[in-house]
Amino acid sequence: MTAKQAERSGPLIDSSVQQALGVLARRAKDLSLHEQLGQRVGYPLEGPYYGTLARLGTSGTVTVSELAGLLNLELSTVSRRVRVLEERQLVERTTGADRRTSYLRLTAEGQQMFSALEKGWRLMLSEIVAEWDEADVARFTELFTRFAADFERYATAPKMVSRGPESHA
Repeated sequence: MTAKQAERSGPLIDSSVQQALGVLARRAKDLSLHEQLGQRVGYPLEGPYYGTLARLGTSGTVTVSELAGLLNLELSTVSRRVRVLEERQLVERTTGADRRTSYLRLTAEGQQMFSALEKGWRLMLSEIVAEWDEADVARFTELFTRFAADFERYATAPKMVSRGPESHA
């Protein structure tokens, strides 16, 4: 369905879905929740550093600029976060063949922390749906991962430029 088709037929999604996504987005960024999780799995780390560590854990070896793009943060912010993670020996920097580019990756300790945090998140999410029956959990998993993939595709697709209200005549 195109944007024009969706516009003509009206919203297909109830406002409760938009509100639920707002709750998820807010909680996903909740630094105290990240810190509690870190304490729970034995890896205490201040909230802002979890996202940086996690993105490196899922991305592998990247430059600071690439990491900033992946996190949608300013280069200076990411550089400060990386410096702290390097000081804690969770991230290491290597120089590229041209010696002008440096690459970041998790150290063994950083990878261990990332794995523990990933497992901790899955356990926490499992606690949230513990009262659901298995079929509901399986269906939620299927639909939510499908939605996330479609949302990512939509967010990263080239957009057509609207010519304004007169183009709808």
